[in-house]
Amino acid sequence: MPDSPRAAAPRLPSLTGLRFAAALLVFGVHAYSFIPVGGFAHDLGHLLLDPGDLGVSFFFVLSGFVLTWAARGAGPAPGRGLGRFFAGRFLRIYPAYVVALGLAVVSKWVGDLVDPVGNRMNQVNGHNLGTSLFLVQAWYPDDVTYLGISPVAWSLSCEIAFYAAFPLLYPLLRRLAGRALALTAVGLVGLGLLLPLIAHLFVDPAYQRWFVYVLPLTRGVEFALGIALALLVRSGAWRGPGLPVASALFVANYLIVNLLPHSVRDTAAVLATTALLIPAAATADLTAARSVWRHPLLIKLGDASYAFFLVHLTIVTTGMTILGRSHDYPVWQAVPLGLGFLVVSYAVALPLHRCVETPAMRLLRRRPPAVVPAPRTPARERIGVR
Repeated sequence: MPDSPRAAAPRLPSLTGLRFAAALLVFGVHAYSFIPVGGFAHDLGHLLLDPGDLGVSFFFVLSGFVLTWAARGAGPAPGRGLGRFFAGRFLRIYPAYVVALGLAVVSKWVGDLVDPVGNRMNQVNGHNLGTSLFLVQAWYPDDVTYLGISPVAWSLSCEIAFYAAFPLLYPLLRRLAGRALALTAVGLVGLGLLLPLIAHLFVDPAYQRWFVYVLPLTRGVEFALGIALALLVRSGAWRGPGLPVASALFVANYLIVNLLPHSVRDTAAVLATTALLIPAAATADLTAARSVWRHPLLIKLGDASYAFFLVHLTIVTTGMTILGRSHDYPVWQAVPLGLGFLVVSYAVALPLHRCVETPAMRLLRRRPPAVVPAPRTPARERIGVR
């Protein structure tokens, strides 16, 4: 049976803290990729940091989960129409994104000044600027386009597609309950694992990575999984391990993903354990169970994780363009360098979150609610007629 409407969704602060962790994983893989190191440090980085791009998969599942958690009734958002829902999604991501895109353009200009020969990938041109501004770059199969001016923004192109699909997916999935909904969630995990095989059988080899890793249609499997998981938790039908066990399973899964075939490792490698971790964290909040992810500092950093995600790669690539990547850096230089990029990224992200992202989200809240006319009193009652 469909879930019963509720006035407001309980807060799930652990999910905000986990957003910080996922953003940190993505930062780690980019720092590892752009700060050259050799020997044992390279091997250790390969184990601990190279799988960090799987944090994007976590964000896609989490996106479907939190949108569903906030939704009530049959509509796409609590008490709001489609127009207000899409306006909210636009204000949530676009103003901060435009500022970050501007920083990426400046980064390309700096790169041209420092290294005019080597800085040829993803140049600012009309095509890349247009696809980036309209967030449609992920629909193009060539990496020069989908990496665009800001290489992390292809994931926002996916998010835009997810937002468009949510008013269709949510009412469809909320009709399911209990075992049917659980089987749907399991089926979505299975489909995610099968996508690399589907790509191998039916997609041109030149476009298989794009099909599995970038295309919004295929990444939408993770978003739909998030919807199903949130419905299971919200209805009380979730049956899964607690947060400590789910966290341990995710960490173990993360540490072995580089042993998997590359096509599977890129997207579906942690999908099953992500599907355990997010509901476990939500359930820990609902039951007041212990959760390190509710620490105020982690929540603060998690709140700014979107802004951090937008700017961190620009900070890393600009810094390394200036410093140079023609030689390996010793560990005593590479580690402080990476930590420095982390600090600078948050030094940029926190004001971006506070001064752009948060005020933009408040714009919709400032609109006065629609006035509901009071019920008319029958004339006989107004004049006291019995």
